[in-house]
Amino acid sequence: MNTITSLSELESLAGEILKTLPAASARATVLGLSGDLGAGKTTFVQALARHLGVTETVTSPTYLILRGYETGSEQFRHLVHMDAYRIESLSELAPLRFGEVLVQPQTLVVIEWVERVVAALPMTVPTLTFTLNPDDSRTITRSW
Repeated sequence: MNTITSLSELESLAGEILKTLPAASARATVLGLSGDLGAGKTTFVQALARHLGVTETVTSPTYLILRGYETGSEQFRHLVHMDAYRIESLSELAPLRFGEVLVQPQTLVVIEWVERVVAALPMTVPTLTFTLNPDDSRTITRSW
């Protein structure tokens, strides 16, 4: 469990998390994010993207659901950012070609609101849970 009080602390945590995620050779590596609106999930993905060398602006894919980025990293060549907040049925994942995304090697798939799609994932997913505290700090709990 980490309590984050600044963007620099979040940035450091993102780097630490990346070091714990192995790049799978046969399929994507998935990281789940859970937490209320405004708890810092998208900001965390932006920090991960910076560590991976993504040069594009990373924004929440709330309406697009999935957004992909090329990285400058040897660990993960691609970053796929998913926001599952609007997913109401797992059948909505088929048009997104979600199954194909999950088998892309050297790809990091980060899923906000992972609890909405966990039944569609073929593996146990390491998850970070973000909690917004009354003092505006965030508590981030790892589940893996």
